Amino acid sequence: MARRQIKQNRRKPLIVICSEGGKKSSEYYYFRNYASRDLRIQFSTGNSTDPKGMLEDLLKYIRNEDIFSEDECKIFLVLDTDLDNKRINEIKKIEQQCNDNNIEIITSAPTFEIWYIMHYRNNRLKFLSSKDVKKELQIINGYYTESMDMYKMINKSTSSARNTAKNIEQQAVKNNEDLFKLNPHTSIYKILDTIDEFKNFN
Repeated sequence: MARRQIKQNRRKPLIVICSEGGKKSSEYYYFRNYASRDLRIQFSTGNSTDPKGMLEDLLKYIRNEDIFSEDECKIFLVLDTDLDNKRINEIKKIEQQCNDNNIEIITSAPTFEIWYIMHYRNNRLKFLSSKDVKKELQIINGYYTESMDMYKMINKSTSSARNTAKNIEQQAVKNNEDLFKLNPHTSIYKILDTIDEFKNFN
């Protein structure tokens, strides 16, 4: 008699994101759209807003949820630089600890919403503050709040936004610029690259 083969259930890939505001953040309302039957996306818990505190919250979440036992998993700490030197230095101080725990830091300047604006244009992207970015987004859309789900409004232009973000960073690397101090920039596209990579597993 032929021996029956036992099918092992492999857990679908997981992306863990820690962002300021957690499930009330713009990042949450955006990235939840990428969760699917082939990919899990989770947001870590915690109330910290400073880089060190956010990392501590994330590490606690990783331990509590046993994230390192996952077969395929990528962890991102998403931070706004706010064009603030003190905050940028705080980000640099946690860089090594993030590397040691396989956590990738994703920064945006001045703020995450610059990613949205890159869907509408590839120039005139330099702003003096996070508030100015959100004000510009409000002008473009006619209305904007951080709890808005922008995905359907911008999804068709995401390929263009990814190219814009990549080109800005590549030019900065070529010029030996400090990416954390670069205005504007966003590395959000790296999370989308991982989403594409994980979806290709299935």
